[in-house]
Amino acid sequence: MKHKLISLFVLVFIIFSCKNETKESNSIAEPEKSNANTTESDSIKSDSAVVNSSSNNLAENKKLLLDFYLKNDKKPQYFLINNNKDTTIVCAEKTKITITANSFIVSKTQKEVSGQIKISVKEYYSISDILLGRLSTTSNGKLLETGGMLDINAVSGVEKCDLKKGKSIEIEMPKKKEKEGMQLFNGKRTNDQVNWQLAEVSINLNKVYNKVDEMPVYPGGNQVLYKTLGNSIVLPEEVISGRVASTFIVDKEGNVTNIKIIKGLSKEVDEAVVKAFKKLSKFIPGKVNGIPVNVQYSLPVNIHSDEDGNNGYLSSTSNSSEFGNYEAKKTKAEEFGSYLFKSAKLGFINCDRFLDYDESSKIDYVINFKNDSNTSVSIIFHSIKSVMTGYSNGDNVSFNDIPSGEKITIFAIKYVDNKPYLATQEAETSQQKLNNLAFEEVTPEKLKQEIKKLDRLN
Repeated sequence: MKHKLISLFVLVFIIFSCKNETKESNSIAEPEKSNANTTESDSIKSDSAVVNSSSNNLAENKKLLLDFYLKNDKKPQYFLINNNKDTTIVCAEKTKITITANSFIVSKTQKEVSGQIKISVKEYYSISDILLGRLSTTSNGKLLETGGMLDINAVSGVEKCDLKKGKSIEIEMPKKKEKEGMQLFNGKRTNDQVNWQLAEVSINLNKVYNKVDEMPVYPGGNQVLYKTLGNSIVLPEEVISGRVASTFIVDKEGNVTNIKIIKGLSKEVDEAVVKAFKKLSKFIPGKVNGIPVNVQYSLPVNIHSDEDGNNGYLSSTSNSSEFGNYEAKKTKAEEFGSYLFKSAKLGFINCDRFLDYDESSKIDYVINFKNDSNTSVSIIFHSIKSVMTGYSNGDNVSFNDIPSGEKITIFAIKYVDNKPYLATQEAETSQQKLNNLAFEEVTPEKLKQEIKKLDRLN
């Protein structure tokens, strides 16, 4: 009997111990509860028991993350051209690339290519394409706003090709809305990131310039211009005298376009002046850094008429400062559906502009989480078309020198035990550190879908 009681006691003790172990084990998997002092940034916690990966799998997880990007990067478009002929390429997303004859040389030998060249082009205009291409919008750490990115390369057979010295390609990139200050940047990929450097010659060929290095010149000079106009203006019969304030654009080909009367005398006189401008021969175009550009031209016309009906003539100099300021306020540049640049380099090319914001508002935005699996973390700005990749430092990922108070979406991807995990969160840039990200397991297809959804932001 005594033996049975001891056995029963042991059995009860074992059962009690098992229940206690189960309860203790379950407490580890429960999410960490926030205390009364937890901030809004602390309220979202990642389940570290689920997403942590052993050190043995880190290399494999990093490889899987890289493979995901490589598989989902934009597929190149290929164009076979003749290097001995002028060629214009039109890409799937309406990028136009104009190449003049004999522009390419073999990179290794520096010899000019004769015959066919294979051009490859990748277009990155959407947020999802930029993210999947592992691209961002920074130049030496400074934030940029993009109007689109390209990756252009050329080969002859199996030999890589470059542009010959003194040659350039003309790139026309579609735009939805005009944004001032767009320039051309060249990119170089280092440590899985592309840094954008301002091109040596960065001129928006669709921009209309008021100040240039070389003003447009009429063949024969100003005196010939005045005489030609004077002989071409046919005035109405009634006697009239006065001044007509006019402007026009001399485009990069030298054509007279966009003729406007800022201040006229009468409908008949104004029409006569416009008709005379339309009859002018081509100008020698104005230039910036030796490249022909569109130039705004102001030209006041003094009209003198006598009873014999003599024609009007010009007595003022071209681009008169008297009318230049008035014209700048009243006349807008022609609206073009694209940005137009010349590039002397191939590879990564970006249409960007530096952002003008108060230096005192710049901050370092920091996200803190257990970053043990080479997580890719980016932020997408809502008000500007900008994507920034974070710099990892231990358990912190930082975004340096960005404006405070900007609404952003945080986008983070990692692989754990051969499975992709995703974290997205809307936030506002501030000096307050964001603690932890909530990762959830997704399929590769779901991951691509979530990235595509970010296109709505810009």
